[in-house]
Amino acid sequence: MKKLLIYSALLIFLGSCGNSGSGELTGVKNRKRYYAPDPFGMVYVPMGSYTMGVSDEDMPYAQLNNPKTVTVQAFYMDQTEITNNEYRQFVFWVRDSIARRILGETKPELFFVSENKKTGEECHDLQ
Repeated sequence: MKKLLIYSALLIFLGSCGNSGSGELTGVKNRKRYYAPDPFGMVYVPMGSYTMGVSDEDMPYAQLNNPKTVTVQAFYMDQTEITNNEYRQFVFWVRDSIARRILGETKPELFFVSENKKTGEECHDLQ
């Protein structure tokens, strides 16, 4: 009886040592891979590295810091260049439009203009 118990325990132990999976949730097998498209108006900048610090053109014995290699992860950047002033104008416009929308929703009779006074056309931007 003892031998049967030892053999069965050994058999169960060896059976549990198999590599039936990694224990991780892996999803559906043989699924088509999905690649997200680039965001509109953005350019993909791939990963890379550069050396930060002194170079060989530095004056002799003036090494204030040691050079080191820095790795930059891949990222997306806007296609068009803008100046700081253009970005500042955009931020002020967005801030003003958000404030106008909030005020127009709370008190539309005071802050929401429903008709263009120059052309007489109705405005539907808040509805």
